[in-house]
Amino acid sequence: MTMKKTFLFFTLLLLASVIGPSSCSYHNDDNPNEYPDPQPEPEPEPEPQPDVNEKYLEASYTPNCFMVKPGESVDIPVLKAYAIWDLYAEWLDKSDFTGMTPEPVLLWQDTPGLITNVGLIPGQTAEEGSIFVSTADKVGNALIGLRIGGEIRWSWHIWVTRYDPNAELVAFGKIYTWDNNGDGVADYTFMDRNLGAVIDKALIENTPADSLAACGLLYQWGRKDPFPGDRILRGTNQTDYNRFDSKPIYDAAGTLLTEGSQSGGTGIRTIRTSEDLTRTNFAKSIFSPMHFLLADNWFPSEEPLKVEACDTLWCGARGKTPFDPCPEGWCVPADKNGLFAWNGLDKATTDYSPLGVFPYAGFRYRVGGGCLKNSGFNTGIWTQDTYQLSIYIIPYDQRPSIKRDRGYRSDGYSVRCAKDE
Repeated sequence: MTMKKTFLFFTLLLLASVIGPSSCSYHNDDNPNEYPDPQPEPEPEPEPQPDVNEKYLEASYTPNCFMVKPGESVDIPVLKAYAIWDLYAEWLDKSDFTGMTPEPVLLWQDTPGLITNVGLIPGQTAEEGSIFVSTADKVGNALIGLRIGGEIRWSWHIWVTRYDPNAELVAFGKIYTWDNNGDGVADYTFMDRNLGAVIDKALIENTPADSLAACGLLYQWGRKDPFPGDRILRGTNQTDYNRFDSKPIYDAAGTLLTEGSQSGGTGIRTIRTSEDLTRTNFAKSIFSPMHFLLADNWFPSEEPLKVEACDTLWCGARGKTPFDPCPEGWCVPADKNGLFAWNGLDKATTDYSPLGVFPYAGFRYRVGGGCLKNSGFNTGIWTQDTYQLSIYIIPYDQRPSIKRDRGYRSDGYSVRCAKDE
């Protein structure tokens, strides 16, 4: 089974003042927009069947990301945590939470003071309770965890933004429709920015500041929890295995969390999946949402808790899955009409894309200790499915060269959410 997943890959000189000359790793002079025929999709692995009750099944599909306007608050139902641990017990463990009090905790925020209050709403039972999260008048991102029995059992991304793609008149931004088979009917509605973007204006311009603010967060394929990207746009594709200078994140007290390997760091840490075989890697991804898991494919586990690869973490029978990172009503885009989501996209530059700005966020590398790579030089956009599209913007003539390509599930790339419809 392939250990790679779909992503949309762009390479571009962002601005002459930011990036120096470079070359592309792929160049198709004859037909830069030729797409190969899609290969047959693999048979989906069976999803867990609800042996307990329908309530758990429905709760498992509640969102992992909540969009909140600055200065406002949100209530997060905690039932999902209990549902996941019941429905996916085979990959986790048979934990009994009876009599245990859930404890919400702010794991990180990318702006000091962004989250002003986190707590359980009083007077509710454990499973039926909700976490109350209030925000300051700032934009940014935060990760809220739910601790039961001393360990994190689930976590949610809080995206604090004035951007409202659900409004009748979209606030602080745009949405874009896309027809991927040329029949004149829109097949997708996309957000105009990456998931977790902190740009606080309606028009995203082709400037270094706007591009950096629009980069958003990075995701390993199939995982719901985000990781911060590069602090600056470096404009090179050279690999520096010691580069961990990500956008800063802070704890509840506003203390800077440092990034490091297994031997150090108080914030994002990198862990090899071959270490600690007492838990499945799926369990590690939930227990430790701040751990970037190193491997070609982070999900499979070896003996004694052997788990095979899974192709349905972001693509299930219902479309949006329990592990999808997008907010309510939105999801990681899937192929449609037997074609790739972005089929027909022939202009992918910052200035001329029919789908808005694609900032060059680079990615987190699955090797090299999870180092940051290629910011300001290229970007990858994940999709649900098992095939990929790569787009390289040729520096010397700004012409896109487009083809399907492959990406490793453990690399951390961007997400551009589409309407779940």
